[in-house]
Amino acid sequence: MLQIIKAILKDQSDTTRVSLLFANQSENDILVREELEEMAEKHDQFSLWYTLDRPPENWSYGSGFVSGEMISAHLPLPGPTSQILMCGPPPMIKFACLPNLEKLGFSEDMYVPF
Repeated sequence: MLQIIKAILKDQSDTTRVSLLFANQSENDILVREELEEMAEKHDQFSLWYTLDRPPENWSYGSGFVSGEMISAHLPLPGPTSQILMCGPPPMIKFACLPNLEKLGFSEDMYVPF
């Protein structure tokens, strides 16, 4: 995902909006956190949201598994220009991401697990 985000943000003529919903077990598991937060700070077209299974006290982002509510709040609505890219453990994709995307009205041509 990082390479895709970087390529979009590097091209100043690219107006693609990018939203990353990044799920991890704990705060220590968040890879390239500083880099992601710096990109989100510098680029209005990039939004970043974390969710943790085991959040610390005073965690200001989400907690628990990826849910329909999280997807609705932090990713684009289903539409002809929406494209959801997913990577992660197969059970997360199969049991958390795909069912929630389908419930929200995303069709198979609007998402790609890899």
